Amino acid sequence: MITKLRISNFKSHQHTEINTGLLTLLSGINSSGKSSVLQAMLLLRQSFRKNRLSAGLDLNVPLCDIGKGIDALNQFSDSEIITFGLETATIYHEFNFNVHDKYEDTFIPQTSPMILQPELIHLSLFTNQFQYLSAGRIAGIDLYPMDSYAVETEKQLSVNYGQGELVANYLDYWGSHRDFNITSDLLLHKSTSSRKLLDQTIAWENEISPRITMFPKKEADKITIDYGYKGEGSQTPTKGLKPKNIGFGISYSLSIVVALLSAEPGALLIIENPEAHLHPRGQSKLAELIARTAKSGVQIFIESHSDHIFNGIRKAFHSKLIDNDIAKIHYFELNDKNATKSTEIIIAENGRILNSVPGLFDQFDDDLDELLDL
Repeated sequence: MITKLRISNFKSHQHTEINTGLLTLLSGINSSGKSSVLQAMLLLRQSFRKNRLSAGLDLNVPLCDIGKGIDALNQFSDSEIITFGLETATIYHEFNFNVHDKYEDTFIPQTSPMILQPELIHLSLFTNQFQYLSAGRIAGIDLYPMDSYAVETEKQLSVNYGQGELVANYLDYWGSHRDFNITSDLLLHKSTSSRKLLDQTIAWENEISPRITMFPKKEADKITIDYGYKGEGSQTPTKGLKPKNIGFGISYSLSIVVALLSAEPGALLIIENPEAHLHPRGQSKLAELIARTAKSGVQIFIESHSDHIFNGIRKAFHSKLIDNDIAKIHYFELNDKNATKSTEIIIAENGRILNSVPGLFDQFDDDLDELLDL
């Protein structure tokens, strides 16, 4: 598990160091450096998966696109060396990339070529025990692509830019027809005793839209998901609904729910804006599942602007599901030099915030004060 991240001279980060836990929530104002923290990890992974990390940093494709060296380097840096540091309980490794004379290049060489040590390359960041789901994940499409190797061998929900484009393929293969059961009792929804991935996915999606059902099925070289709603009492069930004809939040959250339920202890998940298109209740229940997954031993990085996700995590503190050893919460803003400033937020056992800062999910209170003329 990654316990600390250090980032220097990358985009808005002049010198940033954050503690990370099994659950790390990044919040804060727009363009304050939250996404750049995730991009630092994504750049390392995409360079490693292209067999280039020992030589340098590949800035584009297939996980994220930064552009060229000039786009990656902090504009006010006093150095042309971009540094990414990863710390675990047993190792600390620092990557240093020299942008000198590489401003117009898409590949930044390491200050000196290196041999990657086994304890480093066995981190989940570099293995198949990894999922990335971006804010640009796809939803509401009739036909999903197939990639048998990525799904069956690498167990990936996405290949390109964290779109979650393989979620239907993943559910079709692993959902109910294979020897793939959810092992952690923490993840089991109380509405069903089944440990099958598809059944548990449907159960948790019912928290977003009650009585929803889904049926992945192959059509030629593509896969579709038929949706429906269970009948209540004597009511006739609704079935055969196309993804674009149900609530957008259902299919938009689907890859997140599948990623959380299928992750094994030791895995690493990076999820951007899990709250998008969801009703507040759905956001709160998704936060509960995120906390349960972290408690089961999966490391999760979340970027979110949602007070419902934040408060859902606070509720997990209150219920004693997680604590400050498991969850690390960071608030990002820009200082007067337009560089990232991060504040680690401490949550008490009862879920109260011990060191709130202006802008930390306080807009509801500010608006209420204005409405009440306070």
